[in-house]
Amino acid sequence: MARYAPDSFSSPSVSQSTPLEASAPPHANEALTGDALAGSIAPLAARAAVLLSVFSGLAVGALLMLALAGPAPERLQQDAELAALVRTMVLVKGIILLAALSLVTWRLSRPVARPQLAGYMSSLGLSAAAVAWMWSLNAIPVAALLFYGGLIGCFYTASRDPLLLRLEPASKRRPRQPA
Repeated sequence: MARYAPDSFSSPSVSQSTPLEASAPPHANEALTGDALAGSIAPLAARAAVLLSVFSGLAVGALLMLALAGPAPERLQQDAELAALVRTMVLVKGIILLAALSLVTWRLSRPVARPQLAGYMSSLGLSAAAVAWMWSLNAIPVAALLFYGGLIGCFYTASRDPLLLRLEPASKRRPRQPA
């Protein structure tokens, strides 16, 4: 019978990696090192940029609402309860936008690469503009397409972000300072 020899399965030429690094896609391993984040944006500046893009999106949406203002669709003019329902649905879309914004803001507590930051900024700004435009009850289908397009863009950017759900092991976290 052959005996188990622990050194027989490993060789010096094979690199030892952690299970997280081994299961990560090839582009994620680059981001796990400090080299990929060398040209990254600091967390405070990244958060400020995303918030600025969301507020800019809200302003653009409000300008679209005013520029394209016209009478609400006839069906909404006749039924006040339907108009209230549609506005409630717009508020729910605003809550969805706030949830996406809070996840992205949490992610931006660590350095982020410029392309990912640009993706987060443009997608959340587009969704914010669409929510503001929807409030006017004009062209709701177009605004809804823009809103969901922005959310899908944010999801796409987040799916390509290797540091989004990467949590540090408890042993590497800094201990909390007593208050």
